Amino acid sequence: MAVLYQWLDLPRLFTLAVVLILLIPAIQPVTDPDFWWHLATGNWILAHHGVPHHDLFTYTVAGHSWITHEWLSELALGALFGFGRLTLVSLALGLCTAAGFLLIYRAIDRRVNFVIAGLALALGVAAANPIWGPRIQMVTFCLAALTYLWIKRFCEGNGQALYALPLVMVLWANLHGGFVVAFIFLGVALVAELIKVVLGRPDAMPIVRLQHLGLIGLVSLLAIIINPNGWNLYIYAVQTQLSGVQQRFIVEWASPNFHMAEIRFFEAMLFLVVGGLAVVRKVELRSFLLFLGGLALALQSVRHLALFVIVGVPLLADLGQQAWERVQGRVRLRPVPANALTFWINSLVLALVALAVVGATAPVYGQALDGKRVAHDYPVQAATFLAKNPPPGHMLNQYGWGGYLVYRLSASGQKVFIFGDAALAGDALLEDYAHLIYLAPDQPKLLDRYQVNWVIFRDDDPLITELKQARGAWFVLKTTPDHAVIMMRDTPQNRSFAAHAGP
Repeated sequence: MAVLYQWLDLPRLFTLAVVLILLIPAIQPVTDPDFWWHLATGNWILAHHGVPHHDLFTYTVAGHSWITHEWLSELALGALFGFGRLTLVSLALGLCTAAGFLLIYRAIDRRVNFVIAGLALALGVAAANPIWGPRIQMVTFCLAALTYLWIKRFCEGNGQALYALPLVMVLWANLHGGFVVAFIFLGVALVAELIKVVLGRPDAMPIVRLQHLGLIGLVSLLAIIINPNGWNLYIYAVQTQLSGVQQRFIVEWASPNFHMAEIRFFEAMLFLVVGGLAVVRKVELRSFLLFLGGLALALQSVRHLALFVIVGVPLLADLGQQAWERVQGRVRLRPVPANALTFWINSLVLALVALAVVGATAPVYGQALDGKRVAHDYPVQAATFLAKNPPPGHMLNQYGWGGYLVYRLSASGQKVFIFGDAALAGDALLEDYAHLIYLAPDQPKLLDRYQVNWVIFRDDDPLITELKQARGAWFVLKTTPDHAVIMMRDTPQNRSFAAHAGP
């Protein structure tokens, strides 16, 4: 029994409690607008036993070459959804996210006090709060955390797992386009270790091991070609990062807005790291350069906050431990004994935390396709009407609804104007869409050029207000309780369709 009492001591209780609490941000209901077109693509792959190479869902870029860099994740989504609907999808991707959290925790130096390590991880998770959720990019987060851990251990001379990275890259390149993160981490680590060698630092890596690090990176780069898109996957990775239109138009690609309350934790983490560097003034070069790289990515785009957490938490924990060691001699803390009383108290606390986590993640269970949460974000009733009454001609749809409309309407042959794969759409279409919804002077010409016959937007969208004011040109076909409005050009054919359309 004494061994059992010692197992659930205060450090292990604190660590387990932190891990359980972090399941709350990891396991979330499905809210990502891209989920729906990923699911539609996964269903297409399952039905056709192949990977699409051309656009399936739009009329605006029909026939465009489509680099389906997430085909394996989409296949998995289709299978998960078929077995357990939205609930199983949330749980599977939530556990993937939680695995990333654990890998970050494992990357923290073992000498770091358990309280400092747990708080650093918790702050890091809070710093990237806008990112967490059941999204395919959580696969990249988890694999990036694994890569960081392997690189750290390899560079410290106590790990050989990095030799398996090329195999991981084959899987990663077929799961998500974020595989480029691995090469950022490898490149920075290689530069840092090379600098140590050049400067003759005592902690420099042996030349042979440094050569192995470079060779691992080269083999990993070549391994990526094992995918249905071949060399085109390299081109996709470069084009996505260099698209200024995507960064301007898509909110997630924009820089963090420090006026938003949810970004305050990211700001606090930055201040703590800067303060730690000022106090400690001792940091491992590789960790510091990786932190700078992660910071640069995070300041460029909100979606990169997750990568910042991977490189920022271990550094913050290390700085916190060094700061604590400076003042530890002045503060005397008596250790809590591990006995029967503390074991049962700790067990009770852990059970209460677990119950709280189950309660907090309750919205994940029993998610319905037509439930309140889905209806809050997407035009459920409007899509039902359109599925029963396919309007003639081309639509103009709200960007954030594109994926959902793809999922609901593709079976009836209706194609959308645009959906969430901005790389497939291309910068030209994104620019035209921006002109259409922001009421640019060339909007009427664009409506004619794309032969838009009907539109579906929220009832408070400026486009709807404008079209309602254009009397004799457009009329309201349908207004639904989910705040969606469907409008059509005012022509005899469309009036006839409206007269015969069902409820």
